[in-house]
Amino acid sequence: MSKRSGDASVTSGSAAASETSAASAPPRAISGYQAIVDHLRREMTLGRIRPGDRLPPERQLAEQLGVARDTLRQALRILEGSGQIAIRRGSHGGAFVQASMMEAWRIRQDIRERASDIVALLEFRAVIDSAAARFAAERRSDEELAAMEQAQAELEASEALHDSRDADTAFHLAVARASGNHELAVAVEDARVKMFAPVDLLGFQFLKESCVEGHALVLAAIRERDPDRAAAEMTRHLAATRNEFELILTEGL
Repeated sequence: MSKRSGDASVTSGSAAASETSAASAPPRAISGYQAIVDHLRREMTLGRIRPGDRLPPERQLAEQLGVARDTLRQALRILEGSGQIAIRRGSHGGAFVQASMMEAWRIRQDIRERASDIVALLEFRAVIDSAAARFAAERRSDEELAAMEQAQAELEASEALHDSRDADTAFHLAVARASGNHELAVAVEDARVKMFAPVDLLGFQFLKESCVEGHALVLAAIRERDPDRAAAEMTRHLAATRNEFELILTEGL
């Protein structure tokens, strides 16, 4: 499967798989192993690096990130310790991305402790994503509309958790790019990373049905170049997301 953006090569876990584009270049210079950890986790959250992908060889990845190999090794040890990558030896070895294996009760506890922060992010997203949808309806190109339609089709067809999340992310980022405002697009991306890094560990299927419906209404308004309706539908979509999230906190999984 081809990745949607980025310029650092990764390889699927299958030895016969072809190389694909994955991790994007960091937006600013990376300094220190924790910055590398944060960057790679961001790419995982946004679906640019996925479970089963193999990171580039150590020398190549260090050059791409502009860091020393010793610093990169420290970062990879942290990611291995958290269960997000597995280091394999041998001719077909390397650093492979893994799905999180954290216990569900620990994840729920972490999310409940961060509930107020996540609700605040949902409120922030309601502002910036709605603005992005409004601008997208006014400014989108045919190619940008096609990217939204592709993401929506992938969401509807998705079954696996990471496929659903990747398609959801792709849709919102496609809307943000179509806004024609770089700062707004970066804000949308940043907010998604902060919100979904822990939430993804709980699963996504509980949100899929409402996401498909909400996206369809946003997409129709953008397609018809109706900025007021696009903004209103995005606001309603994110309000539904907030309601479902609060239900999870109340009832648990």
